[in-house]
Amino acid sequence: MPTRPSHAFAFLLGFWLGLTVFLPLAAPPAFSSEDPAARAPDDAELARLEAALFEAVNRYRAEHHKIALERRADVDRVARAHSADMAARGYFAHETPEGKNWVDRLRDGRVDGFAMAGENVGVTNKPNPNDEILRGWIHSAVHRENLLAAPYNSTGLGVARGPGGALYYTQLYLTFARDS
Repeated sequence: MPTRPSHAFAFLLGFWLGLTVFLPLAAPPAFSSEDPAARAPDDAELARLEAALFEAVNRYRAEHHKIALERRADVDRVARAHSADMAARGYFAHETPEGKNWVDRLRDGRVDGFAMAGENVGVTNKPNPNDEILRGWIHSAVHRENLLAAPYNSTGLGVARGPGGALYYTQLYLTFARDS
């Protein structure tokens, strides 16, 4: 605790400066003028990677006699936002640093009506990123389980580029009630 008024003033000034300068760097989505989850990928390459991975995942599912996943724009927004957040803040996890998991993020993204949800994430800087990511998911029992889970019928994908060029991937898998 500061013992002099000048120390207290210096402390408060430093605290205020720290909040105004460093907090936006630590949590850029919260300070953005537009919602990063509401926009499409920033460049054509990211959109191409998302589309190609979607097709590759459905081919893999077909090889294992599973139904094709339907790609949903609302789920894409949630997946893109998570990939962008990981890339911007330099972490790699299913949970955000604040402890939000994919169900929390889907709820925050106003995606509702699903009965089940799962998530695969990946990061790579390899020349064939989709091959690297899909191969990694196939060789991981937990990720392969998401890829091949029979109840899943919908998906959303997001790819974002980190400051160092690494690509961050998020694929969400959901089960929605089917029309009879």
